[in-house]
Amino acid sequence: MTTGTEVPERNRFLEAVGRVTLAGAQLDFSLRGLLGALAFEPTLLLSANAESTANLIKLCRLALKVGTVAPEHAAEVEACLRRADVLRLERNTVVHSMYAQAEEGDGFEAMKPISKGFGYSVTLLTIVEMEATAQAVEALRSDMFRVGWNARCAQTGMPPIPHPSPAGGSSQ
Repeated sequence: MTTGTEVPERNRFLEAVGRVTLAGAQLDFSLRGLLGALAFEPTLLLSANAESTANLIKLCRLALKVGTVAPEHAAEVEACLRRADVLRLERNTVVHSMYAQAEEGDGFEAMKPISKGFGYSVTLLTIVEMEATAQAVEALRSDMFRVGWNARCAQTGMPPIPHPSPAGGSSQ
């Protein structure tokens, strides 16, 4: 039994895995929001609640294909969906792997079982890379909100949200 005065040592690895895991859940939430902006169909939105990230991306692409989104907005939505798919794979590597300390350096070897075969695929990861994945998801979520809004602004009569200005840029 502890006295409560001891502070446990922080495990940066587990914190990074946790941040990527939470970012993956937030990505799913944003994809469902984007799907709602692209295809306001209540039955589709209800069924999307139980879908995987990969299927949410497919549903968004389907809604984009059959919807009435202006071409300039459709291109931005598709760019976000491509980024989401890349981040989905990065998240899956972090979340669904067994880890071993890398033989050299300060990283980890993320080992995922090879489907329908023996052995593992190995990806070298560092805590910094895991943190970057979580941060990239956060940036993508902001972009997905903007492109989802802009995809529907013609129907709602609301003005589009402009691209954010580059960091350090001036608006003169």
